[in-house]
Amino acid sequence: MKGMDHDGYWYKYLAARHDLDIEIGFSLLFAVLISLLTGKTLVKFRGIVSESEDPKTYWEAVIALLVLGGVFIGLYAFGPS
Repeated sequence: MKGMDHDGYWYKYLAARHDLDIEIGFSLLFAVLISLLTGKTLVKFRGIVSESEDPKTYWEAVIALLVLGGVFIGLYAFGPS
């Protein structure tokens, strides 16, 4: 039976847009760099958060961007070309 239960379906689906993965990954890493240099980042439902005002939320957002950037670059590096 072919379909969504087939081995590797979701991996192939997520890695299908090979060139877009690297662009999204580097954009997210660029956002991390800007956040680290300015001390401010964009947070969902809260707008711009400063590191000095709310450090926990700031670092959670920066780490989330870093992890997502790494995931997209990993999809590019190890995905089917």
